[in-house]
Amino acid sequence: MDTRVTDDDPRSAIDRSSRVHRLPDGRRVGYAEYGSVDGLPVIALHGTPGSRFMFALTDEGARARGLRIIAPERPGYGLSDVHHFDSLDETARDVEAIADALGIGRFALIGVSGGGPHAVAAAARLKDRVLRLALIGPVGPIAGSEHIRMSHLHRFIFARMAPSHHAAGAFFLGLRAMIEWTPGAAYHLLMQRVTETDHAILLRPEVRTNLQATLREGLRSSVEGPLQDLRLYCGPWNLPLDEIDVPTIMWQGSEDTIVPPDAAYHLAGLLPQCRLEVIEGAGHYWIFGALEQVLDVVRATWP
Repeated sequence: MDTRVTDDDPRSAIDRSSRVHRLPDGRRVGYAEYGSVDGLPVIALHGTPGSRFMFALTDEGARARGLRIIAPERPGYGLSDVHHFDSLDETARDVEAIADALGIGRFALIGVSGGGPHAVAAAARLKDRVLRLALIGPVGPIAGSEHIRMSHLHRFIFARMAPSHHAAGAFFLGLRAMIEWTPGAAYHLLMQRVTETDHAILLRPEVRTNLQATLREGLRSSVEGPLQDLRLYCGPWNLPLDEIDVPTIMWQGSEDTIVPPDAAYHLAGLLPQCRLEVIEGAGHYWIFGALEQVLDVVRATWP
């Protein structure tokens, strides 16, 4: 049974977690909304792999702060159709299309992990409409990364595996099968790769439930979403980073084992108005224990 709700469906006023917007070219973009229905708009971009469900844990906090979280899915994830993009700038057009369709003029923008490069691209394209850019453990520029310190595992994933469609495809297909058939084993494997601080956060029942649902939904229909993500942000970004004069804040865990911290620091140095906050001793998943802190900063964007 198809439970997706399109924008012109009368159920769309009730079901906010599984909406679909059809673009002029016929392509479908899935998205969810959390928080206040008529709140201050925040577009939030999920990680790699991920889905619109990633931001479900913001619902209560966003509602309390009068924020409306809009979480679109990139092509190939969740309810969004597979579609080939040649550049990060093209992915930013989908953010623009969702904002236009929902009648949103200016908004705050959040990018988490693999959503970071796409958020930066959207800020570059829509800098007159983006009030604040918040980057949380983002993937930084990797291409030509010889000068960036990375662990052997990071270098293998981002510099060697990413350019190989076959190798990356085999990895994500294996991950998809594990999440589908043995979700407990998949989560256990994740727990082996993270810091002690992340370990404590990932043991929280609500975090475990959210992450498992997020990953399952993101990979449900295909693995083309994460494959495209890797191809785009591990190649040249070709974005005018020095011209993005949007007020930006970046939070980065110093002990992140999922994305290379040095690449994030490098990105922070390239953005003219970026304030970098390094969270000493934190890993990649600290955000699940600090959602209210991030929402407070985003809320302060408006008077």
